[in-house]
Amino acid sequence: MQNHLMKYIFMLCLISIASFTFCQKNSPPNQQISVAIGTSKHGSGDLPGIVFNTSYSKKFKKNLSWIVGIGGSIHDGQQPLYYTFRGNEVDGSIRFTTAGFQLNGYLGYDLLKAGKHQFQLRLGPLLRYQSSSNTDGFGIYYPAAGSGLPFPVVEFNNRTPQRTYTAGGSAQAGYNYTISKINLSIGLDAGLQTDSNGDTITQLSLSLGKRF
Repeated sequence: MQNHLMKYIFMLCLISIASFTFCQKNSPPNQQISVAIGTSKHGSGDLPGIVFNTSYSKKFKKNLSWIVGIGGSIHDGQQPLYYTFRGNEVDGSIRFTTAGFQLNGYLGYDLLKAGKHQFQLRLGPLLRYQSSSNTDGFGIYYPAAGSGLPFPVVEFNNRTPQRTYTAGGSAQAGYNYTISKINLSIGLDAGLQTDSNGDTITQLSLSLGKRF
């Protein structure tokens, strides 16, 4: 009797393990890790640049996910300034760079989820650190303006801090295509963000992710 009971328990365990394994293999993945990189424009000075981001997402309801991300951006530009000094052409252009690092959080809603295709809307807060060499204003005085020097003189006017810590919000729309056999997703994200420093950043990125 005891042997029959042990065999029964053993068979039940095998069936339970097999069923659990089968369900795990056939249940759709509800988590994803992804990286994204793309082009961007910084509203302060309309500076072109790049953005990059790493994120983790987890589905907690049928069409809802929460997402956390770490990323950054680099934007730069210049005001051309060329002149001739002692017979040589000089590039005295005024160059400036704005770069930032940020933490993002999103609530994502699947507007469309059909097979391998997913279109998602995301909205959430952000915390951003930014450093900028972009001046608030400058003037260029050429020799003809009476500076008394044989080359242009540049006057800078800085009214805002070089480094800022801000809070803000971000909105994104993203499309993902999943390669089912390996659960690899390829996507395209478009986004807009703003913060308490008045900086508006737009972006368009390509993403690569792994679902599990």
